[in-house]
Amino acid sequence: MSGDHIQQYGSGSIGKAEHTGSGDIVTGGKNVGVAEGGPALQALLAEIERLRPHLDTADQAEVDAAAGAIAEETSAERRRSLVQRISGIAALVGEVGLPVVAAGKALLAG
Repeated sequence: MSGDHIQQYGSGSIGKAEHTGSGDIVTGGKNVGVAEGGPALQALLAEIERLRPHLDTADQAEVDAAAGAIAEETSAERRRSLVQRISGIAALVGEVGLPVVAAGKALLAG
């Protein structure tokens, strides 16, 4: 927003935090949050991006919601449920969805 006035104090200050709705949070010009899941989560999110053009609007919305939540999820059971939701949609698309299924399995295995 224009006109924001931010004052920072102390070494732990991050400045303004922005969330664009895609699972990322930008603080002080740096992306945070998404990297917490490590390389396996990054791989899954990258494969989801490649899959998106092959999905209809409803499936895109469902996958986007699950992908946004998975980056912040700490419960193993809930994360598994989100991966299963994403993988199920990816499997229905056919061969183009197989990399998403594989990346989901890798995330759950790690």
